[in-house]
Amino acid sequence: MTRLPVLSALALTSLFAAEFERATVTSGLGYFPVTIKLNNGDVLTVLRGGAPHIGIKGRLDLVRSTDKGKTWSAPWTAIDEDQDDRNPAMGQMRDGSIVLAYCILSGFDSTGLGVSRNRAERKFDGVYLIRSADNGKTWSKPVRDKAIFDFYKLDGAVSPYGKIVQLKDGTALMAVYFEFHDARGNESYVFRSRDNGRTWGEPSLIGKHYNETGIVELKNGKVLAALRSEKGGHLAISESGDGGRTWSVPVQVTKDSEHPADLIQLADGRVLMTFGERNAPRGVHALLSKDGGKTWDKSKEVVLADDAPNGDCGYPSSVEVSKGRIVTLYYQVDDLKNALATSKAKSVIWRVPK
Repeated sequence: MTRLPVLSALALTSLFAAEFERATVTSGLGYFPVTIKLNNGDVLTVLRGGAPHIGIKGRLDLVRSTDKGKTWSAPWTAIDEDQDDRNPAMGQMRDGSIVLAYCILSGFDSTGLGVSRNRAERKFDGVYLIRSADNGKTWSKPVRDKAIFDFYKLDGAVSPYGKIVQLKDGTALMAVYFEFHDARGNESYVFRSRDNGRTWGEPSLIGKHYNETGIVELKNGKVLAALRSEKGGHLAISESGDGGRTWSVPVQVTKDSEHPADLIQLADGRVLMTFGERNAPRGVHALLSKDGGKTWDKSKEVVLADDAPNGDCGYPSSVEVSKGRIVTLYYQVDDLKNALATSKAKSVIWRVPK
Protein backbone atom coordinates (compact mmCIF):
# COMPACT_ATOMS: atom_id res chain seq x y z
CA MET A 1 0.00 0.00 0.00
CA THR A 2 1.54 3.30 -1.08
CA ARG A 3 0.74 6.73 0.24
CA LEU A 4 -2.95 7.40 -0.26
CA PRO A 5 -4.07 10.29 -2.43
CA VAL A 6 -6.35 12.94 -0.98
CA LEU A 7 -9.71 11.22 -0.86
CA SER A 8 -12.89 11.63 1.09
CA ALA A 9 -13.63 9.20 3.91
CA LEU A 10 -16.37 7.66 1.76
CA ALA A 11 -13.92 7.07 -1.08
CA LEU A 12 -11.41 5.55 1.32
CA THR A 13 -14.06 3.26 2.74
CA SER A 14 -15.02 2.13 -0.76
CA LEU A 15 -11.42 1.67 -1.88
CA PHE A 16 -10.28 -0.24 1.20
CA ALA A 17 -13.52 -1.76 2.45
CA ALA A 18 -11.70 -4.92 3.46
CA GLU A 19 -8.99 -2.98 5.29
CA PHE A 20 -10.88 -0.26 7.21
CA GLU A 21 -13.77 -0.78 9.61
CA ARG A 22 -15.03 2.52 11.05
CA ALA A 23 -17.51 3.13 13.85
CA THR A 24 -18.69 5.80 16.27
CA VAL A 25 -17.86 4.72 19.82
CA THR A 26 -19.53 7.56 21.75
CA SER A 27 -21.61 10.60 20.86
CA GLY A 28 -21.85 13.81 22.86
CA LEU A 29 -18.52 13.11 24.55
CA GLY A 30 -15.26 11.40 23.75
CA TYR A 31 -12.41 13.89 23.71
CA PHE A 32 -8.73 12.87 24.01
CA PRO A 33 -8.91 9.05 24.18
CA VAL A 34 -6.12 6.93 25.66
CA THR A 35 -6.43 3.27 24.69
CA ILE A 36 -4.66 0.25 26.18
CA LYS A 37 -4.86 -3.51 25.71
CA LEU A 38 -5.44 -5.28 29.01
CA ASN A 39 -3.82 -8.52 30.12
CA ASN A 40 -7.13 -10.33 29.59
CA GLY A 41 -7.33 -9.14 25.96
CA ASP A 42 -9.93 -6.42 26.49
CA VAL A 43 -9.36 -3.00 24.96
CA LEU A 44 -9.98 -0.21 27.48
CA THR A 45 -10.21 3.49 26.63
CA VAL A 46 -10.43 6.52 28.89
CA LEU A 47 -11.88 9.70 27.40
CA ARG A 48 -13.20 13.08 28.43
CA GLY A 49 -16.90 13.67 28.97
CA GLY A 50 -19.21 16.18 30.60
CA ALA A 51 -17.78 19.34 29.07
CA PRO A 52 -16.00 20.59 25.94
CA HIS A 53 -12.29 21.49 26.10
CA ILE A 54 -12.78 23.45 29.33
CA GLY A 55 -15.67 23.17 31.79
CA ILE A 56 -16.26 22.57 35.47
CA LYS A 57 -18.37 19.49 34.62
CA GLY A 58 -15.45 17.78 32.91
CA ARG A 59 -15.04 14.15 33.92
CA LEU A 60 -13.26 11.00 32.77
CA ASP A 61 -15.26 8.13 31.31
CA LEU A 62 -14.32 4.65 30.15
CA VAL A 63 -15.43 2.37 27.34
CA ARG A 64 -14.47 -1.26 26.80
CA SER A 65 -14.32 -3.68 23.90
CA THR A 66 -14.20 -7.43 24.52
CA ASP A 67 -14.09 -8.33 20.81
CA LYS A 68 -10.95 -6.58 19.57
CA GLY A 69 -12.62 -3.25 18.89
CA LYS A 70 -15.61 -4.45 16.87
CA THR A 71 -18.15 -3.34 19.48
CA TRP A 72 -17.93 -1.10 22.53
CA SER A 73 -19.68 -0.85 25.87
CA ALA A 74 -21.69 2.13 26.95
CA PRO A 75 -19.44 4.62 28.79
CA TRP A 76 -19.15 4.59 32.57
CA THR A 77 -17.47 7.15 34.81
CA ALA A 78 -14.06 6.68 36.41
CA ILE A 79 -13.81 10.08 38.13
CA ASP A 80 -16.16 13.07 38.38
CA GLU A 81 -15.57 15.49 41.25
CA ASP A 82 -16.45 19.14 41.79
CA GLN A 83 -13.92 20.67 39.38
CA ASP A 84 -12.70 19.88 35.86
CA ASP A 85 -11.15 16.37 35.85
CA ARG A 86 -9.15 16.18 32.64
CA ASN A 87 -6.12 15.14 30.56
CA PRO A 88 -5.78 11.42 31.31
CA ALA A 89 -2.85 9.02 31.09
CA MET A 90 -3.39 5.30 31.67
CA GLY A 91 -1.54 1.99 31.82
CA GLN A 92 -1.77 -1.50 33.26
CA MET A 93 0.97 -2.69 35.58
CA ARG A 94 2.37 -6.21 35.82
CA ASP A 95 0.46 -6.85 39.03
CA GLY A 96 -2.73 -6.37 36.99
CA SER A 97 -3.65 -3.00 38.47
CA ILE A 98 -4.64 -0.18 36.13
CA VAL A 99 -3.28 3.27 36.90
CA LEU A 100 -5.19 6.32 35.70
CA ALA A 101 -3.52 9.70 36.09
CA TYR A 102 -5.14 13.07 35.41
CA CYS A 103 -5.10 16.72 36.43
CA ILE A 104 -7.75 19.06 37.80
CA LEU A 105 -8.44 22.57 36.52
CA SER A 106 -10.20 25.04 38.83
CA GLY A 107 -10.93 28.77 38.85
CA PHE A 108 -14.16 28.86 36.83
CA ASP A 109 -16.65 31.72 36.73
CA SER A 110 -20.33 31.34 37.67
CA THR A 111 -21.18 29.74 34.31
CA GLY A 112 -18.81 26.84 34.96
CA LEU A 113 -17.39 27.28 31.45
CA GLY A 114 -15.27 30.40 31.70
CA VAL A 115 -11.78 30.70 33.15
CA SER A 116 -9.41 33.64 33.14
CA ARG A 117 -7.90 34.55 29.79
CA ASN A 118 -4.67 34.95 31.70
CA ARG A 119 -3.36 31.39 31.72
CA ALA A 120 -1.21 32.20 34.75
CA GLU A 121 -4.42 32.62 36.78
CA ARG A 122 -5.70 29.14 35.98
CA LYS A 123 -5.04 26.61 38.71
CA PHE A 124 -3.73 23.12 38.04
CA ASP A 125 -2.99 21.68 41.46
CA GLY A 126 -0.96 18.62 40.56
CA VAL A 127 -1.38 15.16 39.05
CA TYR A 128 -3.93 12.84 40.66
CA LEU A 129 -3.94 9.06 40.56
CA ILE A 130 -6.68 6.46 40.85
CA ARG A 131 -6.28 2.68 40.60
CA SER A 132 -8.42 -0.27 39.58
CA ALA A 133 -7.91 -3.90 40.60
CA ASP A 134 -10.83 -5.23 38.54
CA ASN A 135 -9.94 -4.21 34.97
CA GLY A 136 -11.47 -0.76 35.25
CA LYS A 137 -14.87 -1.57 36.73
CA THR A 138 -14.25 0.25 40.01
CA TRP A 139 -11.64 2.78 41.09
CA SER A 140 -9.90 3.90 44.26
CA LYS A 141 -10.21 7.36 45.73
CA PRO A 142 -7.93 9.95 44.07
CA VAL A 143 -4.53 10.74 45.55
CA ARG A 144 -2.41 13.72 44.50
CA ASP A 145 1.18 12.73 43.78
CA LYS A 146 3.46 14.66 46.11
CA ALA A 147 6.66 14.53 44.04
CA ILE A 148 5.05 15.92 40.88
CA PHE A 149 3.34 18.66 42.88
CA ASP A 150 6.56 19.60 44.68
CA PHE A 151 8.40 19.72 41.35
CA TYR A 152 6.49 22.79 40.12
CA LYS A 153 4.52 24.00 43.20
CA LEU A 154 1.68 25.61 41.22
CA ASP A 155 4.12 27.69 39.14
CA GLY A 156 2.36 26.80 35.91
CA ALA A 157 0.11 24.15 34.43
CA VAL A 158 0.76 20.42 34.62
CA SER A 159 -0.62 17.44 32.74
CA PRO A 160 0.14 13.74 32.29
CA TYR A 161 -0.23 12.39 28.78
CA GLY A 162 -0.82 9.16 26.88
CA LYS A 163 0.09 5.61 27.77
CA ILE A 164 1.86 4.83 31.05
CA VAL A 165 4.47 2.18 30.25
CA GLN A 166 6.24 -0.32 32.47
CA LEU A 167 9.81 -1.16 31.52
CA LYS A 168 11.31 -4.63 31.51
CA ASP A 169 12.95 -3.92 34.88
CA GLY A 170 9.56 -3.12 36.43
CA THR A 171 10.00 0.67 36.51
CA ALA A 172 6.96 2.52 35.24
CA LEU A 173 7.32 5.70 33.17
CA MET A 174 4.73 8.44 32.76
CA ALA A 175 5.09 11.43 30.46
CA VAL A 176 4.20 14.70 32.22
CA TYR A 177 4.46 18.15 30.68
CA PHE A 178 4.46 21.58 32.26
CA GLU A 179 3.52 25.03 31.02
CA PHE A 180 5.63 27.33 33.16
CA HIS A 181 4.72 30.98 33.56
CA ASP A 182 8.23 32.24 32.88
CA ALA A 183 10.65 32.01 29.96
CA ARG A 184 10.83 28.21 30.27
CA GLY A 185 7.46 27.86 28.57
CA ASN A 186 6.55 24.23 27.86
CA GLU A 187 8.76 21.39 29.07
CA SER A 188 8.20 17.65 28.71
CA TYR A 189 9.42 15.15 31.34
CA VAL A 190 9.11 11.53 32.32
CA PHE A 191 8.52 10.57 35.95
CA ARG A 192 9.31 7.13 37.41
CA SER A 193 7.47 4.76 39.70
CA ARG A 194 9.01 1.75 41.39
CA ASP A 195 5.80 0.62 43.14
CA ASN A 196 3.51 -0.17 40.19
CA GLY A 197 2.37 3.42 39.72
CA ARG A 198 1.44 4.28 43.29
CA THR A 199 4.04 7.03 43.73
CA TRP A 200 6.19 8.90 41.24
CA GLY A 201 9.49 10.77 41.22
CA GLU A 202 12.92 11.06 39.59
CA PRO A 203 11.91 13.48 36.79
CA SER A 204 13.98 13.47 33.59
CA LEU A 205 13.67 16.20 30.98
CA ILE A 206 12.87 14.95 27.48
CA GLY A 207 12.68 18.30 25.73
CA LYS A 208 12.30 22.03 26.29
CA HIS A 209 9.48 23.81 24.44
CA TYR A 210 7.55 20.58 23.93
CA ASN A 211 4.35 19.34 25.57
CA GLU A 212 2.10 16.32 24.84
CA THR A 213 4.45 13.32 24.55
CA GLY A 214 3.75 9.69 23.69
CA ILE A 215 6.26 7.09 24.89
CA VAL A 216 6.97 3.40 24.24
CA GLU A 217 9.64 0.90 25.31
CA LEU A 218 11.08 -1.00 22.36
CA LYS A 219 12.08 -4.65 22.35
CA ASN A 220 15.77 -3.66 22.30
CA GLY A 221 15.30 -1.79 25.59
CA LYS A 222 15.37 1.73 24.18
CA VAL A 223 12.57 4.16 25.04
CA LEU A 224 11.11 6.26 22.25
CA ALA A 225 9.23 9.54 22.66
CA ALA A 226 7.14 11.56 20.20
CA LEU A 227 6.82 15.17 21.37
CA ARG A 228 4.47 17.95 20.26
CA SER A 229 6.28 21.24 19.72
CA GLU A 230 5.22 24.34 21.63
CA LYS A 231 5.37 26.45 18.47
CA GLY A 232 3.91 25.18 15.22
CA GLY A 233 2.56 21.95 16.63
CA HIS A 234 4.79 19.50 14.76
CA LEU A 235 6.03 16.16 16.09
CA ALA A 236 9.64 15.37 16.97
CA ILE A 237 11.24 12.08 17.98
CA SER A 238 13.69 11.56 20.84
CA GLU A 239 15.15 8.33 22.19
CA SER A 240 16.70 7.13 25.43
CA GLY A 241 19.10 4.25 25.88
CA ASP A 242 19.14 4.35 29.68
CA GLY A 243 15.55 3.81 30.72
CA GLY A 244 14.42 7.38 30.11
CA ARG A 245 17.07 9.14 32.20
CA THR A 246 18.74 10.96 29.32
CA TRP A 247 17.32 11.77 25.90
CA SER A 248 18.61 12.59 22.44
CA VAL A 249 17.91 15.98 20.85
CA PRO A 250 14.38 15.80 19.37
CA VAL A 251 14.28 15.54 15.56
CA GLN A 252 11.26 16.90 13.69
CA VAL A 253 9.25 14.27 11.80
CA THR A 254 5.92 15.84 10.79
CA LYS A 255 4.78 19.18 9.45
CA ASP A 256 3.28 21.89 11.63
CA SER A 257 -0.28 21.18 12.82
CA GLU A 258 0.31 17.42 12.71
CA HIS A 259 -0.01 16.32 16.35
CA PRO A 260 -0.18 14.81 18.94
CA ALA A 261 1.19 11.29 18.66
CA ASP A 262 0.72 7.81 20.05
CA LEU A 263 3.48 5.20 19.76
CA ILE A 264 3.34 1.40 19.86
CA GLN A 265 5.72 -1.32 18.70
CA LEU A 266 4.13 -3.94 16.50
CA ALA A 267 4.60 -7.69 16.75
CA ASP A 268 6.79 -7.56 13.62
CA GLY A 269 9.14 -5.08 15.31
CA ARG A 270 8.14 -1.94 13.43
CA VAL A 271 7.09 1.16 15.36
CA LEU A 272 3.69 2.66 14.60
CA MET A 273 3.02 6.34 15.17
CA THR A 274 -0.56 7.57 14.81
CA PHE A 275 -1.20 11.30 14.97
CA GLY A 276 -3.77 13.99 14.39
CA GLU A 277 -3.82 15.81 11.05
CA ARG A 278 -5.06 19.38 11.47
CA ASN A 279 -4.21 20.49 7.95
CA ALA A 280 -7.03 19.99 5.45
CA PRO A 281 -8.32 17.39 4.80
CA ARG A 282 -8.27 16.87 8.56
CA GLY A 283 -8.35 13.65 10.53
CA VAL A 284 -5.82 11.02 11.58
CA HIS A 285 -2.70 9.64 9.87
CA ALA A 286 -0.18 6.89 10.62
CA LEU A 287 3.53 6.41 9.93
CA LEU A 288 5.74 3.35 10.30
CA SER A 289 9.41 2.99 11.21
CA LYS A 290 11.44 -0.20 10.73
CA ASP A 291 14.59 1.14 12.44
CA GLY A 292 13.32 2.00 15.90
CA GLY A 293 12.11 5.50 15.09
CA LYS A 294 15.23 6.83 13.36
CA THR A 295 13.44 7.13 10.02
CA TRP A 296 9.77 7.02 9.04
CA ASP A 297 8.45 5.62 5.76
CA LYS A 298 6.38 8.48 4.36
CA SER A 299 5.79 6.50 1.16
CA LYS A 300 3.51 4.30 3.27
CA GLU A 301 1.77 7.03 5.26
CA VAL A 302 -1.76 5.83 5.95
CA VAL A 303 -4.80 8.10 6.05
CA LEU A 304 -7.06 6.63 8.72
CA ALA A 305 -9.60 9.47 8.61
CA ASP A 306 -9.92 12.63 6.54
CA ASP A 307 -13.50 13.74 7.18
CA ALA A 308 -13.15 16.03 10.20
CA PRO A 309 -14.93 19.31 9.37
CA ASN A 310 -12.55 21.46 11.45
CA GLY A 311 -9.33 21.35 13.43
CA ASP A 312 -10.96 20.15 16.67
CA CYS A 313 -10.06 16.53 16.02
CA GLY A 314 -7.42 13.84 16.33
CA TYR A 315 -5.63 12.64 19.48
CA PRO A 316 -5.47 9.04 18.22
CA SER A 317 -4.52 6.15 20.48
CA SER A 318 -3.84 2.68 19.08
CA VAL A 319 -3.41 -0.94 20.13
CA GLU A 320 -2.48 -4.04 18.13
CA VAL A 321 -5.23 -6.57 18.80
CA SER A 322 -3.70 -9.32 16.65
CA LYS A 323 -0.65 -9.44 14.43
CA GLY A 324 -0.83 -6.49 12.06
CA ARG A 325 -4.42 -5.65 13.03
CA ILE A 326 -4.80 -2.27 14.75
CA VAL A 327 -7.60 -0.53 16.59
CA THR A 328 -7.25 3.26 16.66
CA LEU A 329 -9.57 5.57 18.60
CA TYR A 330 -9.72 9.32 18.06
CA TYR A 331 -12.19 12.18 18.43
CA GLN A 332 -13.74 14.90 16.32
CA VAL A 333 -16.19 17.77 16.82
CA ASP A 334 -18.68 18.32 13.99
CA ASP A 335 -19.98 21.78 15.02
CA LEU A 336 -17.74 24.15 16.95
CA LYS A 337 -20.75 26.20 18.07
CA ASN A 338 -22.29 23.12 19.67
CA ALA A 339 -19.11 21.31 20.63
CA LEU A 340 -20.23 19.02 23.44
CA ALA A 341 -23.33 17.70 21.66
CA THR A 342 -21.44 17.08 18.42
CA SER A 343 -18.22 15.68 19.85
CA LYS A 344 -17.68 11.98 19.39
CA ALA A 345 -15.10 9.26 19.82
CA LYS A 346 -14.59 7.20 16.67
CA SER A 347 -12.71 4.02 15.94
CA VAL A 348 -11.08 2.47 12.92
CA ILE A 349 -9.92 -1.14 12.70
CA TRP A 350 -7.24 -1.57 10.06
CA ARG A 351 -4.22 -3.58 8.93
CA VAL A 352 -0.78 -2.08 8.68
CA PRO A 353 0.87 -2.17 5.24
CA LYS A 354 3.37 -4.98 4.79
